[in-house]
Amino acid sequence: MKSIMHDRKDGTCWLCIKLHGDYSRKSVLHEHHAIGGTANRKQSEKYGLKVYLCIEHHLYDGGPEAVHRNNRIRRYVETAAQAAFEKHFPWLDFKDIFGRYASWEQAPEEEHEESGCRQQAGGIIPIDGLPPLPDYLKD
Repeated sequence: MKSIMHDRKDGTCWLCIKLHGDYSRKSVLHEHHAIGGTANRKQSEKYGLKVYLCIEHHLYDGGPEAVHRNNRIRRYVETAAQAAFEKHFPWLDFKDIFGRYASWEQAPEEEHEESGCRQQAGGIIPIDGLPPLPDYLKD
C-alpha cells in the first residue's frame, strides 16, 4: 500500500524534515517500515505505515540519528506511525493488529478534546496528526 505517512514522490527524507526542518530533495531514499519485526513489517506495508529516509537516517552506519541505530528515533517513528494509523483507520485497534502500542505498553488513558491531545502512559500526543518531536530528540 502507498504510505499514509509520507509521499516518496516529493524526494524528501521524513526524518530530515522532522528533526531538522530540512525539506531538500535527496538523491537516494530508502523505504522504512515504521513498525518492525517480521509480521509487523507486513502489517506496516498493508496499512501504509512507512516513510522514506536518506541513508544517514536509515542505515545503522549512517550516523547517530539512523533509525536502525537510535532507539529513541525508532520509537519516534513508531509513535508517528501509530498516530497516522489511528487517524486513517479509526475503526481498527492498533494493538490488536501490531500486538503492542508503539511507545507505550498501555492503552490510551483519556481524551483531552479541548486541547486536541490524547494522554497516554508516557506522554501526550496530538490526535490530529503526527506527534511533536520529543525534547530529548531536539539535542
